[in-house]
Amino acid sequence: MIAMTTNTLPAVAADRALRVVGGARLSDAAAKAASTDPRELLRRWFAALSSASVRKYSQALDTFGAWAILDGDRGPEAVLRLLCDAGPAAAHAMAEEWRDGLLAAGKAPSTVAGLLSAIASLVRACRRVGLVAWSLEGVAPKPEKRCDRRGPPRHEVELLLARLDEKGATGDRRAIRDAAIVRLLHNAALRRDEVCNLRFPQDVDLDAGDGPTVMPRRKGKTERARVLIGAKAAASLREWILSRGTWAGPLFVRVKGAGETETLGPLSGESVRLLVRSRAQQAGCKATCRPHGMRHASATEVARRGSLAELQALGQWQTLSAAAHYLDERAETRQRAIGLVEV
Repeated sequence: MIAMTTNTLPAVAADRALRVVGGARLSDAAAKAASTDPRELLRRWFAALSSASVRKYSQALDTFGAWAILDGDRGPEAVLRLLCDAGPAAAHAMAEEWRDGLLAAGKAPSTVAGLLSAIASLVRACRRVGLVAWSLEGVAPKPEKRCDRRGPPRHEVELLLARLDEKGATGDRRAIRDAAIVRLLHNAALRRDEVCNLRFPQDVDLDAGDGPTVMPRRKGKTERARVLIGAKAAASLREWILSRGTWAGPLFVRVKGAGETETLGPLSGESVRLLVRSRAQQAGCKATCRPHGMRHASATEVARRGSLAELQALGQWQTLSAAAHYLDERAETRQRAIGLVEV
């Protein structure tokens, strides 16, 4: 294994002592910003990411560190030093070997690509501050295009929500909460992390002049954006807020069962995934139900009955090509086309 030295990295002690640049004395804040101490570099790198990306990238670095480093510290700082000291050839070779091992273990190409993006992003951060003069390129596998983007059929989404509404009518706070979550995922086509990062009251405006809105932090963005959600999703949200209480904090929180008023902290993305799956199973849905599948289901419905412009507006896609996947990959469309030409 490559020995981790500090030859590539500037001496930390000297770096911390940096107080004069070009004859000007630096303030503490400027000196900290100019630091190339690995810990400070990691702090700034994480600070520029969304909370969801911080979680995913941290897990990726921990996974790579456990694979690459035999003993001692295997955390993000150790990974940073390892990559910088390894150099471009060895770093690329390690990334490719890690990639091949993950694929051989059955990891999906898209999952592996996500893990490698964290490593590549860290190397870019090192390059920006002059620790390395290269970047990690061409190591991620090409994600395989999904053949079926439809998500659960509409009648099963309706069945799921009908069951949740029935339970909510009995005072089940979890069902009231979960119905609001499912309607935001499906009716408003929000992503799981976008639902989880909503805050109350600042991210919810159910009485806006142009219609009820929420303000999630969209995928890849740091600023929040207003998103119309529709009357039924708004009604579910009103019912949940009435049950939740009007205290400031995360919009969706863990709660105890029917009749309990205590809240137990914010819902995580994994909790949302599990609740959508379990609620669908309880409702008797046959299709696989997952949070992002709800977004796919709503996009497919608009693709079937609406226009490309309406589809793009629903999903908030920046390019037409991303939205067009839902127009040209539906099995029903192909079946009709085959019916026109077969002899």
